[in-house]
Amino acid sequence: MSARVVVVIPALNAEDTIGRQLAALDAQTDKDFRVLVSDNGSTDETRTLVGSWKPQFTRLELLDSSEVRGAANARNCAIAASDEELVLFCDADDRVWPGWVAAMRLALQTADGVTGPLHLVFPREPSRHEVWNANALPVSMSFRPYGPSCNFGARREALVRVGLFDPELALGQEDVDLGWRMVGAGLHLGHSAEAQIDYYQRYSFLDFVRQQFRSGRAYVQLYDKHRDGAPPPVSAKASVRWFGHWARQLPGAIRRGEMHGALAGASFQVARNYESLRRGIRTPL
Repeated sequence: MSARVVVVIPALNAEDTIGRQLAALDAQTDKDFRVLVSDNGSTDETRTLVGSWKPQFTRLELLDSSEVRGAANARNCAIAASDEELVLFCDADDRVWPGWVAAMRLALQTADGVTGPLHLVFPREPSRHEVWNANALPVSMSFRPYGPSCNFGARREALVRVGLFDPELALGQEDVDLGWRMVGAGLHLGHSAEAQIDYYQRYSFLDFVRQQFRSGRAYVQLYDKHRDGAPPPVSAKASVRWFGHWARQLPGAIRRGEMHGALAGASFQVARNYESLRRGIRTPL
């Protein structure tokens, strides 16, 4: 008998995007799974929209996880409210490919956690195509691999063994933390080339920069939690050299139309330095 599967989608004010993800799940080649949308306190029409999709699914449920804000808590509530052996995670603003569930199910026969390629989608640049995490697991801080929570599957017993997602990492990096703890516990993370998703980038430049600023702060929080075993931090001189290199590259980035990426990278580093000073620690670049 095949292992039972639940797909968990954390959602917060996702009325503009979650229909796309639900349509993608409705089009899966492997339809033997349940969908659990964990609403983290939406004030828009997310709940109503999810309800309108119930006739399309034999098993689609809405869970209230608003008591504690954050994607980590939303996922943890869904894990606690389910009992399937395999737990798959995707986000409300992306789109899984038709063979995603089937690929995850197959890969989790031999791995404790699995991720796959992320095809970056730029809504304002439809001809631009980039793939991240195409052939191998991503590694953060040159330390340990992990699986991005927008495209991740795990065996329930593995999640329970390491203690689920850490809700204290409310700014982000909770998926990196989970992957590091899984690897540290001797669990096996795998990569499936067939477990593919479309990973939608932020629609506005300001949203993207804000996301990177949050990520920079979260990066320091993650390092603070794991610094006893993580790589040594860089010196203040190394940080200054990074910004010097960035400043020299900026004119070329502007000419090539890559201003958004350059400023987003700077936003991440500014936030990393800010949070490092606030906590009185240094981190790797």
